[in-house]
Amino acid sequence: MPKKVIFPELEAGLAGKGIMKKEVCQLLDIMPRTLSNKLTGVSHFTVEEAVQIQEQFFKDMTVNELFKKESEELS
Repeated sequence: MPKKVIFPELEAGLAGKGIMKKEVCQLLDIMPRTLSNKLTGVSHFTVEEAVQIQEQFFKDMTVNELFKKESEELS
């Protein structure tokens, strides 16, 4: 069963820009399983991690836009 996408803008942005999750892992100095846990909501991104991702890969978006959760779109 596929895991739920918690951060659709982040996932779509990574795919759209051809950014491999391996690159995000290297940037944050974390293991792929850790990144997977963060992307699926099992664990959380720190503010510092969110800012690092935004500054490195998504200068055209704010951190709030990039990390808007799926459930926030439904409200």
